[in-house]
Amino acid sequence: MKGNKWITHPEAQISDNKTYYFKKSFTLDDISDGVVEISAQARYKLFINGEMVGVGPCKGSREKTFFDTICVEGYLKKGENEIFCEVLQLVSTDMEGKMSPIEGVLRVGSAILTMELRAGDTVLQTDESWLCAKVDAIEHLSARSCYSATTRERWDGVSLKSLEFVNAKVMTGVSNGEEDHYWWGATNKCFLFERPIPMLDFKDKTSIVSFDGTYFEAEYLTFGFPRFKISGKGKVDIVYFECFDSDKGKTNSHRTDRSLGICREMIDTVIVDGELTFEPFWFRCFRFIKIECEGEVQVSLDKLTEVNYPLEIRTDYDFGRDDDNALWEISVRTLQRCMHETYEDCPFYEQLQYAMDTSLQMLYNYQLSDDDLLARKAMSDFDQAQHADGLMPSRTPCVVDQHIPTFQFYFIFMVYAHYIRFGDKALVREHLRAMDGVIEWFKRHMTPQGLVGQSKYWNFVDWAKPWGYVEGKCDGGVPVYIDGGEIGIYNPMMAYFLQCASKLNAIIGRGDVAREYLALADSILENTNKYFWDEEKGLYADDLAHSRYSQHMQTWCVLSGACDRKRARAIMENSLNLDAKATYAFAYFYFRALEAVGMYDKTEEMMDSYRGLLKLGCTTIPETPTESRSDCHAWGALAIYEFSATILGVRTFDVEERSISIKPYIKGRNSARGTVSTIAGNVFVSWRCENGQFTIHIKSEDGVRKVIYLPNGEAYESTLNEITLSCAM
Repeated sequence: MKGNKWITHPEAQISDNKTYYFKKSFTLDDISDGVVEISAQARYKLFINGEMVGVGPCKGSREKTFFDTICVEGYLKKGENEIFCEVLQLVSTDMEGKMSPIEGVLRVGSAILTMELRAGDTVLQTDESWLCAKVDAIEHLSARSCYSATTRERWDGVSLKSLEFVNAKVMTGVSNGEEDHYWWGATNKCFLFERPIPMLDFKDKTSIVSFDGTYFEAEYLTFGFPRFKISGKGKVDIVYFECFDSDKGKTNSHRTDRSLGICREMIDTVIVDGELTFEPFWFRCFRFIKIECEGEVQVSLDKLTEVNYPLEIRTDYDFGRDDDNALWEISVRTLQRCMHETYEDCPFYEQLQYAMDTSLQMLYNYQLSDDDLLARKAMSDFDQAQHADGLMPSRTPCVVDQHIPTFQFYFIFMVYAHYIRFGDKALVREHLRAMDGVIEWFKRHMTPQGLVGQSKYWNFVDWAKPWGYVEGKCDGGVPVYIDGGEIGIYNPMMAYFLQCASKLNAIIGRGDVAREYLALADSILENTNKYFWDEEKGLYADDLAHSRYSQHMQTWCVLSGACDRKRARAIMENSLNLDAKATYAFAYFYFRALEAVGMYDKTEEMMDSYRGLLKLGCTTIPETPTESRSDCHAWGALAIYEFSATILGVRTFDVEERSISIKPYIKGRNSARGTVSTIAGNVFVSWRCENGQFTIHIKSEDGVRKVIYLPNGEAYESTLNEITLSCAM
């Protein structure tokens, strides 16, 4: 990119929501090693000879803007070629008073493009010879509650026929943030850094969609670019939705029940007189599309390009139950739908990278693949978004900062979980400052009693049913009203993540800090027992008045070691019938607490809730078990972890020696098999219970130490790359 130029339209206005087209014809004698480096403000879609080859640039932070590198040899041809690039300009991140669609994309407000194509001996760069057009015929409109994710489009097909292309205007040269000298130490927001993750993967999935004249129906919820052929004269509204439901939340009825109505959050509008091809600029998430026409108009689906992060998914699994195999499949699909240039909370609505969601999605990612590039980018995104006082936004990148205090803890969990999975001390060191900042922020919110106090922000914990929104009193998902004093859950929760931070500091040699954090955790737990333990109920309360109780409080008290094992088991037993139950968002930690006290069999109630989604026709995991806003939310892809780490039983045993443990949970099934990605490479496990005999077969890389626990209590160690063991049941 060095030496290249930023170009724009001569009449482009700063900080606008506008589409621009750029194109360039050129001749090639040699197409070998064809590659494009490209960036834009705010987004581009790149076509070569009519084929889409890339979208981007990679979502950046307030500190870094990226350029993409795309292999295009397969799209080039000898002789005449054409590059066509759509650029979406968006109002500046800092602009107030204007609609700001696609809030997950930070931008400077310019309408600019830079690109370099290299093939053989040819080098083609953006300059004044490129032609460009300002596309007033396309308007970008605000969607309703999914406004932050996307931009609705309104196309005037008549005006599109008369676009005027003019020569581009050169704005300035490109600065490469990795290589160039920062003259006088000055930077600008268009310094470019190399994309840290792979380009997204495109697949033609047109065949999964059927059409009955009113509704397009996909076999499963998908994400990408639908392309329509539209002809006639009139207007078409294209309504995208996840399932048949009401606007107020997903029902408990079958997702294909058309009597339930549709959600009208996301609509594109096309005015046509003749023929045109319509493809929205931004990604669309849907399982259903309703076509609403005025006039004589015909609509057909020309192509559906599904877009995912290029995560390789294995198919060598069988968890001994058809419903669990189906649950695994929709869980993996949910994770895929929420992995693109960032992890995302949900692909239909916000498409934002939230810390709690992301920490769980990383765990699930790690079970499937050694690819941690998206996880590394996510941790950097949060690190770079932290405020000077240590407060970390709950989501990033995002035009509008939002703060959920507990979500900061999940940043520490991200770093901790990555170390357990990969053993990368350098990454731990990279994020020490940010972890320290989070802890210091919470320390400033300690009360005179030595408890963690409330903040003025959204004190969300989970979508437990009793924790609903109360006007003027409480945002949804909060266990204690704003005027209700300290939130008990914050205390063992902070103690747990202090313990994680202490271990990380000890690992990289900051012993004094490790001891400081551990001492603070011990003090908080002492006060947790003093102020929140209810002897009569045998539970820890959510509030000082002992008027509210939840599974969440008991979970964090178990995981943080607030009580001994006897009390820990008792409070988990006592919590089973509480009204404030863990939902999908909190299930991972709840399951770990049940597992810690020997009650893993009690996870079946929630697992049955997951299995029940199959009967409702869900093809992805919704945000919550009932009344869900989103039908695809990857914090609920829990089966990926449970089936690989618990049913197959594969986990890290010792980080330093890169060894693993294998301890299958066999209750409720007769067999299971699959491959798990681990710190020691891929590990294949297959076990079976038959005629009173348990047999397990394991394959790993050479020399990997494996500690294998059998159901009869025996333990074995082996470094063989293949081993079979048996025992009586």
